[in-house]
Amino acid sequence: MQAASKSISNVLHTLQTNQLSVAGFVQGLLNSKEPHHHIGRDSLLRNAGNICSLLYHQESAHKEVTELSHERHGLHFKASAATVEQLEGKFMEMMATKMRTISPTLWDFISALLDSHQDRRCAMINPDGMTSSLGSEAEMDLGEFGGHRAEDWEEVVMRAADRNAALMVIKAVVCISIFLQNSNERCNYLQGMLGFFYHSTSVPEKVIETLAHAGLSISISSIHSAVQSVSNQMSARMRRAVRSLQSAFAYNNFDIDFKTEQPTLEHCSNFVSATSATVIPLFGVNSTDQLHYPHNPALPLNPPHPLFIELKTMMRLHKDDTHNQQPNPTRPSPWQEDFAWHVRKILELCEPAPVEHIPLHKTKQVPCRAMNIKQSTTDGNVEVMENLLRQGGIGDPNSGDFDKDHDIDLSEHVILVHGDLLTKERLDTVSDSRRIEMTPKNRLQCTLAYISSAEGGEG
Repeated sequence: MQAASKSISNVLHTLQTNQLSVAGFVQGLLNSKEPHHHIGRDSLLRNAGNICSLLYHQESAHKEVTELSHERHGLHFKASAATVEQLEGKFMEMMATKMRTISPTLWDFISALLDSHQDRRCAMINPDGMTSSLGSEAEMDLGEFGGHRAEDWEEVVMRAADRNAALMVIKAVVCISIFLQNSNERCNYLQGMLGFFYHSTSVPEKVIETLAHAGLSISISSIHSAVQSVSNQMSARMRRAVRSLQSAFAYNNFDIDFKTEQPTLEHCSNFVSATSATVIPLFGVNSTDQLHYPHNPALPLNPPHPLFIELKTMMRLHKDDTHNQQPNPTRPSPWQEDFAWHVRKILELCEPAPVEHIPLHKTKQVPCRAMNIKQSTTDGNVEVMENLLRQGGIGDPNSGDFDKDHDIDLSEHVILVHGDLLTKERLDTVSDSRRIEMTPKNRLQCTLAYISSAEGGEG
């Protein structure tokens, strides 16, 4: 033992005399092409596994894994306390940033192993923004059929390099996440997020169990707890939005065909027509008074024919219309000026002038629970509206299902409802047929349906 220690001291002294560090000596030996250096190089390569293991259990990499697995770094996934913000965030980018910062040695080591083969090395973006040479087996975007023009090739190379670099980061995060979960079973952030993905894509439970044993998922019971936690948060968020009386509903039908692999008379395919809905906060509506509608006005039991109402409306519209009138005989009317931009656009003289410009605004919608209700019928639309009011926690204080401690009185307010033409017709039919009812909710007075721009092409 003393002889080995003395030999190591002599080697270190020789390296110091030649102004070489141990790391520099090892790197130079591995990169050397000199024939008489192959003995030392082969010795290092043969014992690479033992050397890496010893290096891992020393101060650097071993402590980095232990440090990164601590709860304070935010990589613990608590299924029973899963939040919506975790699903909405860029978790892969967040994890890669933390791993690079907290465990740089481990990150560099895993990245080197993932990109170790010289002939298959992926092209990466260098600090100057250019790409290195692509390997013969490198993954790249092949683009459309027929190949690319010569001037497009540089863009293709850049795009393929970006994609390969992103894939490298993802694979490094996956490898390190498996290390972290094996060291601390509570450090399972990636596994929890993947569990959500497996649940949303209906991955079979047997496959999820296999992935959980491989360190790529949480257990099935934990997935169910996380889904339940997020569902409760979404329900609470939806109730807050609806109870503010400053939001609108939008719903439409969707169809699911549950096919049977070998249909028989007893086990045939099942076709289900259901309804999905969402809550849309109204931009510019800052007070409940803006949608206030008193329930005092007496609605006629026998309203006039809709055709007469439309004729009177159109006559009043044309009588009060000043847009088509030409006040100055030497100048075009406002209507003619509005349409003159078509000609100017053809001549490319100027851009069309905005008319009643609507400012751009990003709205976050809140999804509601899907309903096993066929929305194409009149009764189905009534069931959908009653279900949405129950989900939102609003209603009529005179009804039996009204919770006075939590629900909000809707009797003197209006809820806007987006839908297609059929939805508007069904809701208008219900409103006309229920004029004899005593409460605003039973008269469906609280809903104001109109055709959404996505469905009917008009607002």
